Amino acid sequence: MLPSQVPPDMVYPLYLINGKPGSAPLELLVKRREKVRLRFINASAATIYRVALAGHRMTVTHTDGQPVEPVEVDAVRIGMGERYDVLVWANHPGVWQLAAQAEGTTKMVRAILRYEGSTDAWPPAGYLPPELTGQILRYSMLEAAPGVVVPPGGRNPDRVVPITLSGGMGQYVWTMNGQAFPQADQIALEGDRFIRFQLYNMSMMSHPIHLHGHSFQLENGTGHGPLKDTVLVEPMQRLTLDWISDNPGRWAFHCHNLYHMMAGMMRIVKVG
Repeated sequence: MLPSQVPPDMVYPLYLINGKPGSAPLELLVKRREKVRLRFINASAATIYRVALAGHRMTVTHTDGQPVEPVEVDAVRIGMGERYDVLVWANHPGVWQLAAQAEGTTKMVRAILRYEGSTDAWPPAGYLPPELTGQILRYSMLEAAPGVVVPPGGRNPDRVVPITLSGGMGQYVWTMNGQAFPQADQIALEGDRFIRFQLYNMSMMSHPIHLHGHSFQLENGTGHGPLKDTVLVEPMQRLTLDWISDNPGRWAFHCHNLYHMMAGMMRIVKVG
């Protein structure tokens, strides 16, 4: 199930796509029968978006730069720091709204998909494509594409690291395993080991958790979950991330909500 739309920490007066507001939107010109690749990058500080293109479905091909088995959906939900590549078949001429709704609010920003030769006016600025409430991408729908190198299945990890995410809006302190950065212990790991992070979100906010320097395989019940580097952990949800500690160094491991990270939800992972 998808989470209820919890109001975000911050609601902004203006949202942008490629630096342009919905009142002066980016226009994407396409030709009929073209196959168009769109790359959605959520570069926001504290906004989860739901993205849909009116009149079209989207085929998801990559997440966080890693290929997945193609899956067709109406909309994509994208947390801070996540990236999705989608293919759109330009088979429905006209002028169409590409809408990104700020989750938990009534606000949205748009771009315009215009077919070559179309002279139609833009849709109304506040128009929400019905696809936004259609089939939305879920992690359980994603599988790593053939040839993607994933942690070894069928054997136990060398180390299991439980990570409890907690905190609240009262004092606005956000923690990992009860500690707030920078007064937090390093997570020290040997190099070239099979590591399993077991995340448990004990708060009532969604946390996009990002690991620098590595990708991890998300356990999603398919037996061949996608390779990612950022994952949205929903309120009271448990997620398992498997990865190989094959990149020596000190790496940030944090919530990609900027305000949560600055208020403590971060650790340093030391590899090697």
